[in-house]
Amino acid sequence: MNHQRRSLLKAAGIAPAAASTGLVHAALRPTAPALTGTLLRSHFVPLEGEAFAFSMSGVQAKAVLKRAIALQEATDEDRSFRLLFAPSQPHSLAQGTWDVTHPKLGTHAIFVSPNDANGQEIEAIFNRQT
Repeated sequence: MNHQRRSLLKAAGIAPAAASTGLVHAALRPTAPALTGTLLRSHFVPLEGEAFAFSMSGVQAKAVLKRAIALQEATDEDRSFRLLFAPSQPHSLAQGTWDVTHPKLGTHAIFVSPNDANGQEIEAIFNRQT
């Protein structure tokens, strides 16, 4: 039996058990390197100009990260910062906690809020003052 067929049969054999434990849902998620620990400004700076996917309660949206800016009063500029996003469609991202996905960061729950009346700028604040 060839290697691919054997792998398929193994996967089919564990499918009922995986479905009962919720593993199938996790396996269907897009793969991305798992970023564990705290999200830092240094994670986002190299991604400026790149697209992020947003998802909340069945609503999907996209936005480009414009800037990752250190908070002025911050004692640790890598831990306290704000992100500014430009949504692909104005008013497509309402205030709330969205699942935000990027291929290099994986998926993280992030609270965002419109930063202007035209809905063309979205902001997320990470304020970890100690």
